[in-house]
Amino acid sequence: MSFERRKVRTGRVVSDRMDKSVVVVVEWRQPHRLYRKSVRKRTRFVVHDADNYCRVGDTVSIIEA
Repeated sequence: MSFERRKVRTGRVVSDRMDKSVVVVVEWRQPHRLYRKSVRKRTRFVVHDADNYCRVGDTVSIIEA
């Protein structure tokens, strides 16, 4: 995969208990398929953090490897 086409997502750190890893939640809105009301969706990513720099509540950008 070329470097220009990698996905970049912005999310919030929800867990930093692992060594050199954090859990990031990315939220987006999508209309409900029947009622068309906007519904919040969430995806959790386990992200590498080599320096243990991130803390819970931080807003971070993650890039696809």
